[in-house]
Amino acid sequence: MRMMSVNPPRTPVMQVQATINVEKTGAQLKIITKEKGYEVKDLMTLTGYSSQAVYKWFNGKSLPSIDTFVVLSQALNMNINELLVIDGEFDFFACVWIGAHRMHIAASM
Repeated sequence: MRMMSVNPPRTPVMQVQATINVEKTGAQLKIITKEKGYEVKDLMTLTGYSSQAVYKWFNGKSLPSIDTFVVLSQALNMNINELLVIDGEFDFFACVWIGAHRMHIAASM
């Protein structure tokens, strides 16, 4: 008897309207950095950026590149999602369905 794969029920996927809140993300990065025992000079060494750049991140004037966020998340032992503050609405069920569907595909390979 042939086993058939059962796909999860398809939930309509809607466009996600979300943006990174630069000011809140900078404040969050500053708080987490302090909580983890790092200083500005440590972030300068980790990333290769100047103190002015790091203070711009902390003050919400700019954000590091995604590559730098990867370095920071690893150094701070956190997911990038935990460092970013996102404004907007996600269709939670669509996101869960997409994630479950991808896991289903990966498991069937």
